Amino acid sequence: MADANGNSEAQIGWGSEFWLANAAGVLTELDEVTEIPLAEETADDVEVTHFKSPGRRKEYKAGLIEPGEGTLMVNYIPGSPTDVLLRAAHNDGKTRAYKAIIPDGDGTWEVTGFLIVKSRARAVPIGDRMTQSISVRFTGATGEAAGA
Repeated sequence: MADANGNSEAQIGWGSEFWLANAAGVLTELDEVTEIPLAEETADDVEVTHFKSPGRRKEYKAGLIEPGEGTLMVNYIPGSPTDVLLRAAHNDGKTRAYKAIIPDGDGTWEVTGFLIVKSRARAVPIGDRMTQSISVRFTGATGEAAGA
């Protein structure tokens, strides 16, 4: 969408935050986050065709919504509070709350929900930053609203 002068209103993600609940359910901001996934929701197709479907055509209705998966990217700092929290979330396999805070031009936009940490992959290159990619499965509905 463009403003009144035709200029793009596109924004960069600088200033975004990602929070993940610890085992006690307390949200903690992750450090050194470089990419935040958001649930990519897709509704199932449910076929409802019957013997007298109009025009001999298949008919469908929307079914259950699959919240999807994503990859959270962070700079890998071994033993840091973020590393410890992500390792614990992966090892216990429990559903955890999350909150993403995204700049929206006039303030912030918050996306909240629940996820499961499926896997952690770490890379240690010789001449670049160490990174960690965390595969997550979103579960249940997400909430979205203007930030506080």
